[in-house]
Amino acid sequence: MTETKAQETYIVAEGKKRGSTRDVRPEAATDRFYTVTRVHPGDAIVTDNWHTNEVLDHTRKNFEGYTFEMRTLEAWGAMVENDRRAYYTAGGRVWVLDLEPAAGKKKRAQPQTAQV
Repeated sequence: MTETKAQETYIVAEGKKRGSTRDVRPEAATDRFYTVTRVHPGDAIVTDNWHTNEVLDHTRKNFEGYTFEMRTLEAWGAMVENDRRAYYTAGGRVWVLDLEPAAGKKKRAQPQTAQV
């Protein structure tokens, strides 16, 4: 019987970080896909200024509506807490990613547009 060793690093295969190597948790499954339905600050109080608005807008444009493999989300720095929520740090702030389990990779869904 052969024992498979968990992959400790991952070469990002999509997005602008394509080709870079990232460390990932062994629990990050390669066969689990999630669609990011919404990016928001959670229950954090965020200031309404240019930097916060730019970072939130950028994060929404790059995540909302897209389906990612769990390993890709974690390679990009997101921490998947469970099948419904992940946390992503950008611009010195922690953003909440609302997730929906997906059967596999699919075209971008229409993102929900909720204002902070």
